[in-house]
Amino acid sequence: MTLTLDDVRRIAHLARIDVDAQAVSDVHAKLEAIFAMINELQAVDTSGVEPMSHAQDVVLPVHHRGEPADDG
Repeated sequence: MTLTLDDVRRIAHLARIDVDAQAVSDVHAKLEAIFAMINELQAVDTSGVEPMSHAQDVVLPVHHRGEPADDG
């Protein structure tokens, strides 16, 4: 997705955020970087990965849960 400076101004207006003319370019660059990261995430092949409702659904070995590892 590509945003124009007018898009940024409109989004700011809809969100009731006061973004002055000098800050529009900075906000635009930050939003473009966020959308680029989202595009990278969407490009990841997740076929075969079972959905989970929360990251804590992953069961980690005991030594990854903050408990002492068994060196024995």
